[in-house]
Amino acid sequence: MMPFKKFLIVDDDERFALLAARKLEHFGKCYTAESGEEALLYFQHHAQEGAPFDAVFMDIEMPKMNGHEVVGKMRAIEKQMGTGPAKEFKLIMVTAHSDVKNVSMSFFRGLADAYITKNNFLNTVENELRSINLTA
Repeated sequence: MMPFKKFLIVDDDERFALLAARKLEHFGKCYTAESGEEALLYFQHHAQEGAPFDAVFMDIEMPKMNGHEVVGKMRAIEKQMGTGPAKEFKLIMVTAHSDVKNVSMSFFRGLADAYITKNNFLNTVENELRSINLTA
């Protein structure tokens, strides 16, 4: 059995974030943030406490700061703290869309480890976690 993980779910749709947290609670402790700003506060605080998140589930389309921007800032925080590649958080981009532009931006710019559409989340998240070594 792998050690318990810690997940940050970032989505401006509170209902989806809570649904995702309920699905993921069997695999790790879940924190939810409803904005990029809130997510960055959680992310930085936990990293500074020496207990960083194992994975971040990031909604792409959010008001003020989109998911790609938030991820960029999170990666910059990791770099600033000297986090090595093996210790960087796993990134799972989550969106209502499955268009090629968002998928390619997520993987190539955001260095995403997985991409899940919201309408498929409950059915696919467990397999995605397994494929990126976040579950047994």
